Amino acid sequence: MKIVPWQRSDSPITAESNVDDLWRRFWGNGGEGMTSQLPELFRRRPVPAVNIAETEDTFCITMDCPGLEENDFEIQAMGKQLIISGERRWEEEKKGKEYRRVESQYGRFERTVQLPENAGTDPDKINASYKKGVLTVTVAKLEKTPAAKIRVRAE
Repeated sequence: MKIVPWQRSDSPITAESNVDDLWRRFWGNGGEGMTSQLPELFRRRPVPAVNIAETEDTFCITMDCPGLEENDFEIQAMGKQLIISGERRWEEEKKGKEYRRVESQYGRFERTVQLPENAGTDPDKINASYKKGVLTVTVAKLEKTPAAKIRVRAE
């Protein structure tokens, strides 16, 4: 029987600690802290935050992507999934400056958004725009989400 170390449930679990745990399991103790030896650029994966809102007629997906251009994105509708991908490239200017710290995220990213059943996937009904670092994708509904007020009766 293999014993798994106990982890406090109130401790924050980070991707870095999960990767360190994976290294330890694979290499034994020799892999401990392996990801902490990598440059910070390689320890994290660029994943822009996604917000999904619903109006009476549409679903609105917004994604914060500063520093990109509209042609840096690729958006696909596959079944009831919307796949948004792109790449933020490192463009270092050497004009007499040397970076001391870089916290911006660079590299390829891909987000898959599961669309509700009443979302249309017809490309003519999906609109995308990019303004001030925010990508907005609007998906029309096939039918309005029915809303009804339910009366509570006393028994």
